Amino acid sequence: MSETGAAQGIPVNDAAICTLFEGDYHLGLAAFVNSLVRAGYRGSVWAGYRGALPPWTGQLKRIQGATADEFRVTDDVRIVFVRLTTDVHLTNYKPEFMLTLLKNEARECSYLWYFDPDIFVLTSWSYFRNWQKYGVALCQEVVDNILPADAPLRKQWMELAEGIGYRDPRPVNHYHNAGMVGVPAEHREFLEEWKRLIELEESLGYDLRYTGHGSREMPFNMSDQDALNIAIMYTKSPLTSLGPQGMGFIFGASMAMYHAVGEKPWRGSFLLRALRGMPPSGAMKYFLTQVDAPIRAYSPIELWAKRLACSLATLIGRFYRRS
Repeated sequence: MSETGAAQGIPVNDAAICTLFEGDYHLGLAAFVNSLVRAGYRGSVWAGYRGALPPWTGQLKRIQGATADEFRVTDDVRIVFVRLTTDVHLTNYKPEFMLTLLKNEARECSYLWYFDPDIFVLTSWSYFRNWQKYGVALCQEVVDNILPADAPLRKQWMELAEGIGYRDPRPVNHYHNAGMVGVPAEHREFLEEWKRLIELEESLGYDLRYTGHGSREMPFNMSDQDALNIAIMYTKSPLTSLGPQGMGFIFGASMAMYHAVGEKPWRGSFLLRALRGMPPSGAMKYFLTQVDAPIRAYSPIELWAKRLACSLATLIGRFYRRS
């Protein structure tokens, strides 16, 4: 942690957190940070961004003497905004951002967590603090979760990886989500491998300003996520994974967070979606419980209206949903 944070009374922690956002994802960021506070996290959150600072930063106390846009969320949590100039899609910038933090602002931390700004923590932070002892933390996808070690796609990845010197992949039978990755500082080589594989995509003609590239017939359909899964095959770093229930994709005892994939809870109409047979997901409903404090993402009347619409949409969903 930087000396500024320590001087301002923010706890010096063994772990730090980072994320990347732009545009209306600041609403998800507010819910994410609030969920961290409620989970008992104490320390810094680095938020890389393009565009403008979130409008809700006006509610927060700016940390005096800081060299960046640093704000106190609570006595124990600060958020540091890092303006970015890259033109690549921010999802493809994750490993580079994490490596930069570990080299500079987070160099005193022994572990760095990345979370997408549409993830909201469900369990206590002590769960994550225990988890980080076991290596690079990962969570499995629910879509194409079973991806055998001898799948044609993995064979294709092996051919491409061999061209840049990778040999002897470990047998991996599951596909992982890139929305959350935790990395020990001593194993930052995992991030270097992930970054190198994203660069391999670019050398093959994939445009890193985008994250999706057509269909699953292509070796890199979801660019950052496919590169992550190849890195998992070849890394020598220790790995520790949760199943898809870890991100709330399915229900299970080890639900640690909600990942609001697909339609975002801050966009569109709960009622219109319900009338199309799509009632609010668990992530959408949980989002609305995390946007009132300590960061107020909406005015009281806006939040009341959204919660009412969500309740009505949930009621509609009991009787009508798309099969």
